[in-house]
Amino acid sequence: MKVEFLNSIDFIFYTILLIGIFSSFFLIRVLFYRKWYRFLLFCRSLLFLIILILLLDPVLNISSQIQEKLNWNLYIDNSSSIKYHKTPSISSINSGLDELTSQLLDKNIEVKKFLFDESIYNTKDNIDGNGISTNFGKITNSIVESENDLAGAIIISDGIITEGENSIRSLTKTKIPIFTLGIGESTDLVDISLYSIDVPTVVLKGDDVTLKATIQSFGIINERLNISLFRNSVLLGSKPIRLLGNGSKNDVNFLFKSKEIGRHNYEVRVSSLKDEINIQNNRQNFSLLVLKDKYKVALITGSPNKNTRLIKKIITDNDRIDLDHYIRIKNNNFSPKLKSFWETPYELIVFDNYPIKPLSSNFVRILGKKLLSNQSGLLLIAGPNQNNKSLNGINSILGVTLADSIEPAKDVYWDFIDYIDKDFDLPPLTQSFYLNGIGNLVDSLAIFESGWPLWLRNENKNIRTTILSTSELSLLYHFTDKETNNNIFSTILNDEVNWLLKTGGSNENYFRLNKNYFQQGEMIYVTGNQPFKTSFYSKEMLLKVFNNNKNLFSTVIDFNLEKDRWEGKFRALNPGEYSFKVFSDNVENPIQIGKFNVLESQIELSTVYLNQQLLSEISQKTKGEYFHWENRKKMIDSIEPKFRKSFKADVIKLTQSRLLLLLIILIFLVEWTIRRKNGLI
Repeated sequence: MKVEFLNSIDFIFYTILLIGIFSSFFLIRVLFYRKWYRFLLFCRSLLFLIILILLLDPVLNISSQIQEKLNWNLYIDNSSSIKYHKTPSISSINSGLDELTSQLLDKNIEVKKFLFDESIYNTKDNIDGNGISTNFGKITNSIVESENDLAGAIIISDGIITEGENSIRSLTKTKIPIFTLGIGESTDLVDISLYSIDVPTVVLKGDDVTLKATIQSFGIINERLNISLFRNSVLLGSKPIRLLGNGSKNDVNFLFKSKEIGRHNYEVRVSSLKDEINIQNNRQNFSLLVLKDKYKVALITGSPNKNTRLIKKIITDNDRIDLDHYIRIKNNNFSPKLKSFWETPYELIVFDNYPIKPLSSNFVRILGKKLLSNQSGLLLIAGPNQNNKSLNGINSILGVTLADSIEPAKDVYWDFIDYIDKDFDLPPLTQSFYLNGIGNLVDSLAIFESGWPLWLRNENKNIRTTILSTSELSLLYHFTDKETNNNIFSTILNDEVNWLLKTGGSNENYFRLNKNYFQQGEMIYVTGNQPFKTSFYSKEMLLKVFNNNKNLFSTVIDFNLEKDRWEGKFRALNPGEYSFKVFSDNVENPIQIGKFNVLESQIELSTVYLNQQLLSEISQKTKGEYFHWENRKKMIDSIEPKFRKSFKADVIKLTQSRLLLLLIILIFLVEWTIRRKNGLI
């Protein structure tokens, strides 16, 4: 016990004062001969002494050493593989657990019980083996949360990890010993599985396609097997691979060409072993969409102008575009003749300063049929010889309405709408057309300060159209961002051409799941690619999952700059049929839809054996011990209670002491009683 004075500065003053009081007490003792006088003086002096001590604000520090018992955490595997082992049974495990905890308690060792599978939960319930998967990472998190208060941990499992990363590294960094009890057959069963397949969702015809297959093997294996790639049941190639087992993973790469346009089905197969416990996971299917490598584009020029050369340059800079250029000579005569135009299917038709005069109803009708039959896009770039009257008749195909009154051409300031995040000092432009879009899928990329669209895109009946309502394309094209020295419009125009060609331009991407069939609880991976690269893209996509048209949940798909693709993941729900939709952040309609199926979980069943190596490694590296379930009594014998010495400190302020307050009151009452009895009051 230690006494301290908070107001130590006044200590000398109060000490002198106390000496004076006691000196006075002894002096009065000589002068007063009556005992009750002396007792009264004693009470008064004692009272003053207590008050003076309290004025010093003394503090009592009382410290003591105590022993604190540390408990153990018990983690029991509740995944479905536990109930498929031949021995022990679920009931045997539960009765054995009761016996184990009771015997530990007899040794003055208390345990806190946890069940774990894909998650972890503190409970007193018995295991039932209904967990979908096994995640050792949950054990790591639990130990880290309470490590300072633990003597050690016990893990009861078959050591098979089917979810999350292998947690040996994180577990072995703990400061407590971890004892492990192995459940299941001590003989290593053999299994080979196709763990994952990484391949693009979409490619262009003629592109080289790289496929990476990851194979995981369990048990004692030291053999060379073959892994093969098939397209529509035709063998494309086969490679030998040496598997080492014990949960190891091997990567195998295939390189092949995408020769035919369309969606093609592929299959990867791994040879099986005669003693393999599950051969169903030795193969995996996927599909690959192959797009055109060349696109036919028609450029129709009503009258050559300063934009014509730039338009040809923008289009032909794309080496995947084959351009046919038709130039109007006089009236309806073109060079070359339009007969070739009508006979050739084009993915994109570009009007340059055309039409100069309203087109005939017959021309508009035939053009509409051509666009629909070929699913062609239409790009109209205003020219110096055009005005609103020029678009009469064709406005229905473009999906626009024309203004009743036409204002005189003048330079007008303008701006982008939600297309570029950065502000620029944009040049004023001369407005050629005064129009507005029709329909829900109309999008104004840029507008004049008057509100008229400068840049308008539309999509109707899967026909895409774009209008640039100024004839000063050359001014836009040569505009450069002074800070980055980038040609802004060169990039934007290229992106717009890609969108019109339906090649993966702005807001058009290709997404797929890594498989079509999944087991309950399995992780589903989503990837998305752009076959034609654009500079402006959504950094985030939103995936929504549906069952019977009911939106179950949504998840964000982020763009991975390193891999140059979108990536996301979510966990398979209950068995059933599901659909998904992918949305861009600025588009209300889905840019991709698809379906998938979830089957009854067999993730755990694919690897039903005792992974003794993993459990032993955990115990060895944490200074614990590994035991088989049958030898759990030996584990109990090797565990001893553990205590932690700690110091307990109590601080008592005498000014806040109730006992001292009662003493002061008692002294006052005694003094008052004596004075009253002797007639001094």
